[in-house]
Amino acid sequence: HRTIHSRTPTMPRRSELSISVTDDDRSPQISSRKRAWSTQLGNGAALLLSVPLLILLIAFVLYPLGKLSYDSLTMGDGVGNYVDVFTRSSTRRAMIITLFSAGIVTILALAAGSVLAWHLCTVRSRLAKALIWIAVLAPFWMGTVVKNYVVILILGREGPANDTLAAVGLPRVDMIYTTQAVISGMTYTMIPFAVFSLFGVLRGIDQTLPLAAQSMGASRLVALRTTVLPIAAPGVLASGGLVFAISVGFYITPVLLGGGQTPFMATVISSNIFGYYNYGFAAAASVVLLLVALLVLAFAFLAVGRERLLRAVA
Repeated sequence: HRTIHSRTPTMPRRSELSISVTDDDRSPQISSRKRAWSTQLGNGAALLLSVPLLILLIAFVLYPLGKLSYDSLTMGDGVGNYVDVFTRSSTRRAMIITLFSAGIVTILALAAGSVLAWHLCTVRSRLAKALIWIAVLAPFWMGTVVKNYVVILILGREGPANDTLAAVGLPRVDMIYTTQAVISGMTYTMIPFAVFSLFGVLRGIDQTLPLAAQSMGASRLVALRTTVLPIAAPGVLASGGLVFAISVGFYITPVLLGGGQTPFMATVISSNIFGYYNYGFAAAASVVLLLVALLVLAFAFLAVGRERLLRAVA
């Protein structure tokens, strides 16, 4: 008021008018615009964006699993299909080989994957880190048949593995079409999965913890076991469950590297579908295999706890 009367009796400047209007009259509009452009989605928008994913989940996961379970109880011998899965000697042998091989692959993949993931987190040389990443990513750049052919070349009669045995004076042995060959091929395929799942877990661990333990007299191995392993245990268990669940469903690797001498559940299921046309039994065997994988994941869930496991896989 004083400013206006000290000047000539003219209209206020346009800038002063716009400032007063902006400060007083348009402040609710500015706040409403900020609320409109918020990065947080409402419940309705989030539900709308998740509809395509829900459709894919229902179409490619829930419906096939429901249809598989229904067929296992209605086709063939019905409930007798599950009885045959556990009473047939060939199926029991295939189940034992499958679970045993998946367990060995899980242990080997976690052991190799944890070492590679830890070096990726701690190594300072860019060249060494790049070489490790290339070694980890190489299996993803090759098809399944190519990866198994590489294993065949390595374990063949004239391959590097037998050449090493001959160099030290040992006789050449047949490594192909054995359970060990299948485990080798599966482990080569599953190591990258273990590395990817463990890398995020180990990357969040303070790297000075093992150094502090070593400064107090602990060896390097003891320092890693007492400082890093307890923190990374949920991630290791979650990674192991993932590797095991994938390993029990291998099909091409047991066929190419194991042949008929090492039957896996996947090959038994395939032969019952395409060879014996016993779809009910194949569906029951598939459900049993799926339940075994789910039980392993549930055990990991209960052993670690919900919060720690979700934090590990997040």
